[in-house]
Amino acid sequence: MTAMILKELDITNFRSIRGHIHAPLDAKVVLIHGENGAGKTSLLSAIELALTGSVQSLYRADAGYAKQLLHRSAGEGSVLLKTSGAVGQQSFETRLDGQGATAAGRLEQRLATFFSERAYLPQSLLGQLLQIYQESGSGSDSPLAQFVGNLLGLDRLDALEAGLKPLVDVRNVRKVVDGWSSAETEKTRLERLLESQRKTRAAVAESLTADFEALKIIAEHFAPELAVSEDSLDALTASLQDEADAAALEKRYDQVREFGAIRREIAQAQESIEGANALPDADASAAAYQLWESSDGARVSALRARIEQLLPKVSLPSDLEHFPEEAIAQLRAAAKELSDRAAQARADSARRVAAESERDAVLTQRNTIDAEVSSISSDSSSLASALAELTSFVENEICPVCDRDFREVTEGSLSEHVHAKVRRLSGAAERLLTLGRSRSDLQLSVERLEREIEALTSRILDSKFLADLDRRAADLDRAAVELEGLAEAFRQGGRLRSEDVAARRARIELQTRTAALLGARETLGGFARTVGASEPSEGETFEAAVERIEIFLMAESKRLGDRVTKRREGLEYVTTIRAGLARLTETDAGINKDLTAWQRADSSLTRAQELRDEGIAIRNAVDRVRSTIIRREFNDRLNFLWGDLFVRLAPVEPFVPAFRIPPAQTQRLQPKLITEHRYGGDAGGTPGAMLSAGNLNTAALTLFIALHLAVPVKLPLLILDDPVQSMDDVHIAHFAALLRTLSKEHGRQILIAVHDRQLFEYLRLELSPAFTEDSLLTLELSRSRRRDTLCSHNRYAFREETALVSAA
Repeated sequence: MTAMILKELDITNFRSIRGHIHAPLDAKVVLIHGENGAGKTSLLSAIELALTGSVQSLYRADAGYAKQLLHRSAGEGSVLLKTSGAVGQQSFETRLDGQGATAAGRLEQRLATFFSERAYLPQSLLGQLLQIYQESGSGSDSPLAQFVGNLLGLDRLDALEAGLKPLVDVRNVRKVVDGWSSAETEKTRLERLLESQRKTRAAVAESLTADFEALKIIAEHFAPELAVSEDSLDALTASLQDEADAAALEKRYDQVREFGAIRREIAQAQESIEGANALPDADASAAAYQLWESSDGARVSALRARIEQLLPKVSLPSDLEHFPEEAIAQLRAAAKELSDRAAQARADSARRVAAESERDAVLTQRNTIDAEVSSISSDSSSLASALAELTSFVENEICPVCDRDFREVTEGSLSEHVHAKVRRLSGAAERLLTLGRSRSDLQLSVERLEREIEALTSRILDSKFLADLDRRAADLDRAAVELEGLAEAFRQGGRLRSEDVAARRARIELQTRTAALLGARETLGGFARTVGASEPSEGETFEAAVERIEIFLMAESKRLGDRVTKRREGLEYVTTIRAGLARLTETDAGINKDLTAWQRADSSLTRAQELRDEGIAIRNAVDRVRSTIIRREFNDRLNFLWGDLFVRLAPVEPFVPAFRIPPAQTQRLQPKLITEHRYGGDAGGTPGAMLSAGNLNTAALTLFIALHLAVPVKLPLLILDDPVQSMDDVHIAHFAALLRTLSKEHGRQILIAVHDRQLFEYLRLELSPAFTEDSLLTLELSRSRRRDTLCSHNRYAFREETALVSAA
């Protein structure tokens, strides 16, 4: 048993619990009271969520319940449960959000399962418990099968029987026995693999023969003295790897590329000479540009320098022809920007003066309202209400407050005087409310105007700086106008300078290409000598010489390329032959290995069949032993405990619920719920047919407690959510005695929630501490005015009764 007890619980925004509550739980008995909807079930569900990470009763109702755990009015929540015991202090926390719950710690699976099934009885499960066990399936994971395993300790027999069951059918053996199906498959696979490997070996040998024949043909060109065989492959490889042909081929490729460059050089020189008659007149272009320079050059240069000084951060075109268009656009844009900035500064200054005037006027109105408000009493409304109530007590001229005769003071009736006073005070109160609203509006206007004045003040420019902006804008406008007047001169100068530069460049290129054409013939002759071809003769044209040398280079490149290709093919055949020989060796080794494996698989299957026969015999023996133990322990132990608890709570009920195990084998456990008469006789029907609603509820409750007591205790906890539904006073009294026995003699920590106030007070008295180490805690859940959940607690310790001792 794990000596763990609950210590305290903190809940924030969980299900119906709104806000945060703290609930101490460190007592032998914890009684929880609250009206329906106050949060009792939510508090107990929070304990289950913290310990197990889930709420089983909610999961049965809705698999997606986790999204509904957070209170609808909150964005996040949490559940923190602290425990104490032999293992020390432990904390189990679960955080909640709109997507679900995240557990920071929980019990191990074995303890969590025990808590959900044997320690905590939710209110929703009480009426379903008998039906769950009555309709429980016969599988090993059903609630009844799990209980039988815990009760009788038959885990080893169950595991042995479950493990040996598939041996009956060889198809099941293939599914569950490791190696059986794989051994059969492996044997079949090896048979097919051996057949495939033998075919592969034949194909590899045939391919090797063809490769050797092709290699012999290539070896005749490079190593005719070598006999091609497996032993001569290394020597043949060394002969084929000679790099002389590859180096010669690479050199020829370089010569071809060099020859292409010479051809392009000759073609360009010839084109330049042919186009010499189309060159522009350089002298005429220079004279036209000098004439423009003398007439407009100085003005254009001066204006350009001034514009670049006005626009120091702008990159302007260096070409005179495109300069005017770009410079005018930049000048206009800069002038507009400066003008807009100056205009905005003047508008801000004017607006600040107007805003200050508006603020002064609003302040005057606010002060006037303040003066009027101070003259009106703030208690006018209250006094008017009091006098209005007082009029109902005025029956004559005697004042009901001071008992004085009003006729002694003035003429007229007391009732009319009071009514007139009420009307005046009511008008003053209404006027005070109107003035208050007007003053609030004026105060907002004052604050808005002051913010506007502060912003305008920060943007106002200095007068000197404003004048400088105007002056710079005027300079930019004047420069733009002047540039528009000289735009045509700029374009003409740029055009004439471009023509002069182009004419000079064309003359220099013509001179250079003429000299290049003369040197090209010498270059072609030297290249022909280098490659081994004849030089161009005196009467031979460039075209004829170039074509002759090109044919010579292509023929040499082809010859060397063929030799390099044959060497590469020979090396590829050598590589293929080596791989084929290795594959042949590998295939022979694989055939030998797979043949050994086939023999081993065949022997394993023979031995496995013998073990299967032995397992079937063991399974039959286990089934006989297990059936005997289950009938004896299930019928005697559980039924006795359940019946004893039921009789304690319902002493006058003649029919006692029980389980009946069929007399056949218990390999698939299918119990039946019956009722037995207390004084003997034939069994009755199911509890639902024989018991009243109250006793049916008692049968479910005692079944849960019997299941809790019948198995080894892993957690000393018993949590019951409103279990006394439909019980009369007799049942409740016996139930209280049962709880007292479980707490004080069996060492269980009991948490029980009830909604009936009288029952709560009764249980508080019955379960009060009876010795020094005993303790009782009561928790009462309620709602605040804001509908937040409140949890108040009282702790009761053992106190020795001295009054009776003194009396004795």
